[in-house]
Amino acid sequence: MNNALEIASLGRLVETGLIKLVGRNDQLLRRFETARWIEPTGRKSEWRVRNGTAPSLEARLSEMAPAWREDFQFLRSIERDPYDPRAIEALPALKRQKTVAGMLNRRNWNAAAGLGPKHEPQIAPTATLTRDWVLRFRPNRGLRGVFAEQEVDFHETALALTECAVPERLWLRLQGLRGSSPKLAVTCENLGAYIDLAIPDTAMAIYSPGADIEAAVALLKHLPDAQWLHFGDIDPDGLEIAESLARETGRELNLYIPSFAEEYLPGRPMETPWHKTPDSPLFRELRRTQKRIFQEVFMLDHRLGDELAAMARETKRPPTS
Repeated sequence: MNNALEIASLGRLVETGLIKLVGRNDQLLRRFETARWIEPTGRKSEWRVRNGTAPSLEARLSEMAPAWREDFQFLRSIERDPYDPRAIEALPALKRQKTVAGMLNRRNWNAAAGLGPKHEPQIAPTATLTRDWVLRFRPNRGLRGVFAEQEVDFHETALALTECAVPERLWLRLQGLRGSSPKLAVTCENLGAYIDLAIPDTAMAIYSPGADIEAAVALLKHLPDAQWLHFGDIDPDGLEIAESLARETGRELNLYIPSFAEEYLPGRPMETPWHKTPDSPLFRELRRTQKRIFQEVFMLDHRLGDELAAMARETKRPPTS
């Protein structure tokens, strides 16, 4: 980055004659001042090229980046700022970048068109970028997915395979859902609870692992009329996950807390302290004692399945396509 910063700063000085002092270039500009290449203009944090020193600045720039003129022109042609050190640093990747159609993992694009897989790309993608999540859900009876290539009976698939697992790249080709929509869609935070959750055949369970909610959100957005519940750990992280799901899907927060949950108090020690809680005796007690309840403790309680079945019966069937 230091070389990129110097190249970008020299380029600005050679082409404009001026530069602003900011935190990242402070030491560099002090060096230029010591070399008597620049002087203050009298305006706050602004420096200019001293008379007669422009050739020295350009010589230094050409030494560091012999093709700087062509490089700056290239960066401007792809709407990047050559005075931005990040654009200079990304130049090798940007020059190698090729037009890509179809779908591409976003980390691969970021690495090829920028500074690395964890950085924002320096140019706009030409392909549909994916994270390549896999949507895992246990569908209700009668739900079908329509893709460009075929129509899939999700319920029959789950009967054969335990669940449906749809990669993001296939989900992006989904044209719509047909058949019977679920009365109830339950997102589950933990894998064991998701797999073993007792749900009626009019309801759906959706795996939403921790903060990784993107796949669950993608499915819930196709089920705008289904009643949604989030079933997770009764702790601050579980509450935050539920709030994120509600926010990303534009729904009211709807936590599923088993009616018999207080029987499982006092709970387990906390990792993340409570700061806010819904107003209920259970949450007040957990906050007072700084305890939490893992959702898995309910899984062998027969009342869990009975409650969900009753909720599904009381919910009106959403319209079908």
